[in-house]
Amino acid sequence: MFKFNNYSFKKKFLLDYLSPTTKGTSWYDSPPPNVVHPRIVGRYALQFHQLAEIISDLISAKELNKIKFLDVGTGNGILPELISMFYKCDLSHGLDPYEENEHKTSPRMGTRKFLLQEMIKIVKKNTLNFSSYDKLIKHEGFFKSPKNINFRKKSKANWVFLKKHINNLPKKKIYNLIYAKSIDHISNWKALFKNISLRSEKNAYLVIKHNSFFSYNGAHRYASTFIPWGHLVLSEKEYEQYAKKFHKDRSQDMIDFYYKGLSYPRYSVDDLMNILQSNNWEIKLVEHAVNKNFKQQLKLAGGYKKLITDVNKNFKNVSLQELSSSRSIIIAKKIK
Repeated sequence: MFKFNNYSFKKKFLLDYLSPTTKGTSWYDSPPPNVVHPRIVGRYALQFHQLAEIISDLISAKELNKIKFLDVGTGNGILPELISMFYKCDLSHGLDPYEENEHKTSPRMGTRKFLLQEMIKIVKKNTLNFSSYDKLIKHEGFFKSPKNINFRKKSKANWVFLKKHINNLPKKKIYNLIYAKSIDHISNWKALFKNISLRSEKNAYLVIKHNSFFSYNGAHRYASTFIPWGHLVLSEKEYEQYAKKFHKDRSQDMIDFYYKGLSYPRYSVDDLMNILQSNNWEIKLVEHAVNKNFKQQLKLAGGYKKLITDVNKNFKNVSLQELSSSRSIIIAKKIK
């Protein structure tokens, strides 16, 4: 057991709740190139399936004939490629300032082709069924199992990767379906959603899949501490002191990611909804998946009252719902 300020902790308080790493790598390392863990296949499958269900439930048959899709923070572009294969699209774009291996959180080099092949195998006879990949996602957080989705016959992919930030995207490029799964790594949400709004049609849909900074693993493996919710209960000064004392060999990388690899300033889901509404987006759904280990983690933190008290020293009015979250899905519609 270690102690820092008033917090007692063990390494296992973090390591027991991280997804597994590749053999031969440390828990804080990025995955190596040319290696695909089965859970990564499952993560991509769930992401595509969730978006397909949202399209099925929210978008009319007429609109399905003219999807103009933008994936903000696309990574390797698998999602816009799949959308272009299984839906009729006027266009399908993946937007990201980084290509494979160019950022700590970017997909690894040499994995894309295999991932895409595995994804296509999962869609059997043009039907996406949760049972085809459910064994691969035991480490993923999600609210419910998506329903079966029947696609039209798969066509040749027709999509474009755009290596740039959204503010560098011409405003004449207008979309009616926007997906964003990496806003937890993007600073200045006010500017981000203003730029998304400027490039969205009236009645466009925005789908956000979000890993909140206020969740147990909200600092990701690269900036997490061994203290439960340590990135919240420690002040910024305390966090830096902690990193230098207990992670000496990587303290600067850890601190850099804490400030530059995660959204800053720190925004809650309530902040997000306010920002969206100020940019003419109407909130249609907010869905939180509770971390399946939350009860255990709350006990490690000393219980509900202590956790809320400690977090509120640095962040006012953060809800228990967000502290307990694993992943959240937010859906909004552009009203003008």
